[in-house]
Amino acid sequence: MNSNSQLNTYTDLVSDPELRFRKFFDFNTKIEIDPKYNIEKYIRSGRQILRMADVYFSEHDYLHAFILYSRFAVLYGHCLKTHPEYSKCNKADILEINRELNTIVFPKAEKLKLYIKEIFSNEAKEHQRMLAEQKIIDKLNNNEQEKNKILAQNEHEFNNFKENLINDIVSDIGQSSNSKYNFRKIILPNDSIDKFLEKAYANTMQNVETCGILAGQLTQNKFFISHVVIPKQKGTSDTCSTQNENELCQVIDQNNLITLGWIHTHPSQTAFLSSIDLHTHYGYQLMIPEAIAIVCAPSYNQNSIFVLNPDGFKEISQCGLSGFHPHSKIPQLFEVKKNFFQLFLIKFLNIYF
Repeated sequence: MNSNSQLNTYTDLVSDPELRFRKFFDFNTKIEIDPKYNIEKYIRSGRQILRMADVYFSEHDYLHAFILYSRFAVLYGHCLKTHPEYSKCNKADILEINRELNTIVFPKAEKLKLYIKEIFSNEAKEHQRMLAEQKIIDKLNNNEQEKNKILAQNEHEFNNFKENLINDIVSDIGQSSNSKYNFRKIILPNDSIDKFLEKAYANTMQNVETCGILAGQLTQNKFFISHVVIPKQKGTSDTCSTQNENELCQVIDQNNLITLGWIHTHPSQTAFLSSIDLHTHYGYQLMIPEAIAIVCAPSYNQNSIFVLNPDGFKEISQCGLSGFHPHSKIPQLFEVKKNFFQLFLIKFLNIYF
């Protein structure tokens, strides 16, 4: 974002807290349902959205809490009804969603909306106060030296306030420069890949892929992967699919975890994302933008961590093909991520093979 667009954002939004709130709300609740994505997965992911919102609320991070409660309200109060499979939904699931909307989401979101509007209003008043002071300074002409001293001091304070407020607003509307795609940080234990390869060793020796689900917690606006869930699965030399997903989801819910991606082996190939892998990972990243895909290629001593970039996410969302099929190579659809590792131990749940 260039300086002119920042200035326009600053001028338009700071002085009008109602406009600022509408822009903030509209940006963070812009949701499109993918009809190809199973509606049951949308419903199950709702529990994790609430789980993350509750974490933010308990940590007094009310801005992020409001965003997630609002996204839940828009997604499950409106958008989900446009899914072609909505009429076939389990009635008990719909009743539970409505209960959560009415007893948890709407009341908390309404309170947080008032809190955020008050913040925006106070910042608008501060902005107006600083502008008024600046006008007074501009009229001072009795003592040139004193005028310049006061002007410099106030201009410095004003610019600091303006810069901080611009950063806040830019962050509000999803354009923060702290991360290339405004992703929250995700931390992976440094023993996770080695331990997963140990679990997958028997399958690897038979040239059969193995997969696991990465899960963890949200703390202080960071994701910590703490568990790998190994589900019932069926693998071949170049594919691996989970079975009995309801049981998998129960394990994740019972342990109060958030799904943060997946890990799988390429026993006799290099580490890359095949077309099937791209489509699989799209489902994870659709629900959690930070979700990662780890590919382990023990025959080549390669381990890579991938995410779909915006080009990849768009192309896969528009692709209706299944199985192995070609995708664009330019621009590249995914990126290799680094610097995920920290020193803490991984846990494994439900080892089925």
